[in-house]
Order: sequence, then C-alpha cells, then structure tokens
Amino acid sequence: MRQSRDPADGLRQEGDRNIYSCWAQQPGSRGCGPLRNLFCPEGRPTPEIYPDPMRLGVIPEGIIDLIALLSGRMPLPVVKSFWGYAMGRTVLAGVRLGVFDALDSGPKSASEVARIIKTDPDATETLLNALNGFGLIKRKKGRYSLTTAARKWLTQNSATTMKDSVLFIGEVCREFERLEDVVRSGRPPHFHDLKRPEEFWNSYLRGLGTFARFGSREIVRKVRFDRPPQRMLDVGGGHGVYTIEFLKRYPSLTAVILDLPPAIEVGRKMIVEAGLSDRIRFRAQDMRVGDWGSGYDLVLLFNVIHAVPIDDAEGLIENAYQALNESGRLVILDSEHTGGDKDLSLTSGLNELLFFVINGTRAYPEARVREWLTKSGFRRVTKKHLLVMPMAMLLIADK
Repeated sequence: MRQSRDPADGLRQEGDRNIYSCWAQQPGSRGCGPLRNLFCPEGRPTPEIYPDPMRLGVIPEGIIDLIALLSGRMPLPVVKSFWGYAMGRTVLAGVRLGVFDALDSGPKSASEVARIIKTDPDATETLLNALNGFGLIKRKKGRYSLTTAARKWLTQNSATTMKDSVLFIGEVCREFERLEDVVRSGRPPHFHDLKRPEEFWNSYLRGLGTFARFGSREIVRKVRFDRPPQRMLDVGGGHGVYTIEFLKRYPSLTAVILDLPPAIEVGRKMIVEAGLSDRIRFRAQDMRVGDWGSGYDLVLLFNVIHAVPIDDAEGLIENAYQALNESGRLVILDSEHTGGDKDLSLTSGLNELLFFVINGTRAYPEARVREWLTKSGFRRVTKKHLLVMPMAMLLIADK
C-alpha cells in the first residue's frame, strides 16, 4: 500500500507496480461502486479508503491490500498519520543531505551516493530504499535513479525546483515539535522574531519565494487593468517574486516592497539575482505600525492577513485603502477558509492549526475579509480561482 492524494479511478501503472485505487467508492460518494457485489452490502457506506479530492488517502498495491481496506479493519488514522509523517521526514532528509542532487546526473549505487554526500553507505542504502518505497526513487540491479517527479521538484538544477520550499517546511516542522505545549498554554512562540539567525530568514524567504513562483504567473494574468499601473506596493513581500512577475508584465511599473529588516536583507539578494533592482525599492517597516505612504495604483496583501491578529488584519486593509490612488486596486491572496460550521478542507483545517502554532493567528473566512473590504470603502470585490493554487483565496477590490 502507499499513501496518495491522487483519487485515481481503477487500475493504473506506476513504475513497475500495479496500483489499485478503490473501485468500491467513487469520488464524492459514500456508497458502493462497481465492486459492491463483492465487498459491500447494498446501501451500506464503504470505509473511507477512497481519498476525497485533495485529502490524504491510501492506495492499495494489490488485491489483498484492497480487501483489507474494504473490510474496514485497517486502522486508517494510524496508517495515514504515520506514513505521512515518515514520508515527509524522509524526503526532508533526502533534500538536506543532497540525495536527489547526487542522483541528478544518472543512476548510482548506494555506496556511490554515500561517497558524494559523505554519509555512511549502509545507512544511505536504507534511506534510498525508503525513498524508493515512497515512489520518489527507482531501484534496479543495485542502482538507484530519480523518478520524473523527483527530478522536476527536488533537484537544484531543475527550473521548477521546490527544494527551498522543502527546507522551509523543515523550519515549520520544528515549530510543530512544540504543538502540545502550544495547545495547552495557548501561547505560541513568535515565528517572525527579529533575533532569529540569518540562516532562518534565508531559508524562510527562499522557501516562500519558491512557493510563490509556482503560481505567480497565473495570478498576474488574472489581475487585469484598464490602464497599465505605474506604482505598486507589495506588503510583506520580501522575497519579491510576485513583484518581479508584475514588473515583467508591465515595463513602466516600479515597486516598493515593505517588510521586516531581516527579510529585506534576503530580498535584496533575490532581486539582484532577478536583475530588476533598478525598478524596486525596499521599505523596512513592521506592516502593523504606521502608514505605508501613498500614490500607488496597486497594493498586494499576499499571505499576510493570516499572519496578524484579527484587529490588525482589518487595519491592513484600511492601510491599503489609504495608500491607493483613486481607482487603485487591492489584491489579496490568502488561504481559503469556508467559514461556518461545515467540515473543513484539508487546507483549511491544517492552516487553522499552522497559523496559530507559528503566529498565534487564524485563517480568516472569505466572508469576513469581504466585510473588512466593504467597511474600508472598497467596491466591486471579485474572486478569481487559481488552477495551480486551488486552495487559495484571490480577491480583487477597487477603490
């Protein structure tokens, strides 16, 4: 069996293995599917072995696994939690140690990989075998090679690498080690502590920047203007990735990035690497304190509302209104949250906990954000859906 977020139908090929998804339960259904005559009485809900869209699930690798899952005797909460944790920690170790980069040039034995990354050969072999079991590395005749997915997302030389994001996730995992203490006390540590070392800020900003590159082009395409904007303000956008994408689309546009001093230090380097330092100016400031200046045609509040308490969140929107020219535009990107009393999506539920653990804050429902926009004076609030970031909320509001 293996863990998956891919609710694929039927029998499919993955490498050299036959992977059986659950035929008994179809997407969006709690009832029986084509295998109901064999495995489930008419009308009885089947076990939740078929993952809901964008939820963690388990895909059986053979008919025995399939029967075990359909029987309802498999402790799925235990299986999913352990495998999920183990896979995440194993991938993080592989990235930190350089396993994927070592295999980028071609297949190698465990001893060859160990020699490159300076690790113990036997221990390296166990790590490679685990990554093979998780479907990220292929193994044949004593040699290991990368899968297409691993080469695309986890190697430094790939144009689509998410390596920095994995390293950032490692920083977040350190915060989760204190989860029980935070839940007991209700007092999380301050994630954006200015006293944190330079290494933290570098990992943090570059990790966020990698995530941002994943959807920045689509976002810029969705935000359209009657006339090209001339000045923009990116609040809390220290890595500069979203700003860079807007500047590429609008040649006459200049930008100010407002962020904390240590974030700016990393951001300056990233802007130089992009070759756009002549069109971007940095403003070192806590976004919750003081005004942001004025005369902007565009203001971005990307993934910052959830980083502040509720009173400050409303204040950010008011500050954005004051900073904009007449007919200026505010764009908000944040984590989706349905609100109300219904079940939450995987993203909403995780972010509720994540934001509290690192900031003592929450993910705010879209309805609440819209109320703040209306109260501040914004009009014509529209929502855009993102293909590459379906769990995100993108709101566009005009002054």
